[in-house]
Amino acid sequence: MYDAIADCYDELIDADYYDKWFEFAAKLLNGKNRGVDVGCGSGAFAVELTKRGKDVVGIDESGAMLSKAMENARKCGLNIKFALCKAEDLRLDVKTEFVTAMNDVVNYMKNPMPFFKAAYECLTCGGMLLFDISSRYKLEKLIAGKTFFLQSDNFACVWENFPLTKKGALDMRLNIFRRRENGLYERKEETHRQYVHNEKDVEEMLKSVGFEVGIYADLTEKKPKGNSERIHFAAVKNK
Repeated sequence: MYDAIADCYDELIDADYYDKWFEFAAKLLNGKNRGVDVGCGSGAFAVELTKRGKDVVGIDESGAMLSKAMENARKCGLNIKFALCKAEDLRLDVKTEFVTAMNDVVNYMKNPMPFFKAAYECLTCGGMLLFDISSRYKLEKLIAGKTFFLQSDNFACVWENFPLTKKGALDMRLNIFRRRENGLYERKEETHRQYVHNEKDVEEMLKSVGFEVGIYADLTEKKPKGNSERIHFAAVKNK
């Protein structure tokens, strides 16, 4: 997953929105300087947090995305370590001050509890697990059953979303058309599955692991509402 889209993933990013996301994350992580970015993708958050003086390791289960992350770090003149690893398999020799999992990483988990437990064990006392999920409102009302078309000078993507299943799974199919040097387009197809997670259920899981939990919405410190699209969790280990 994400292997087919790796070389054009950064072209899908809304730079202005990501800048606001970086600011929001940096504010919550203030005073925490050593961490791991889980599901780092093309390295956007790892790179930005490193630019802000933090010592970050990026992990992802897609080798293609890790290659893109390393390329992006080199372009910025940054020496960031990246490793191939699943979120629930996270293990560290030395405990860290924060773990991040940004941009729907937890939505890709049918059961995020193993990841929450792994992150808790990796954190120092006072350390933070910072992550977000796309809300039920967003997945069900704004994405499910709809098709989007994305394009730039060198690629096009048809992003097809199927109706939400009764068990709260959203299947996606991406057809990617990448322009090559000869002017022809290479087509690749990739399928994804995300899961709806109720914010209260997530909060209870985090608390059962031992976290104290703060919940915010849409890159603000406001509490989620019925039409909030992105829910942020700042879970602190205080024992």
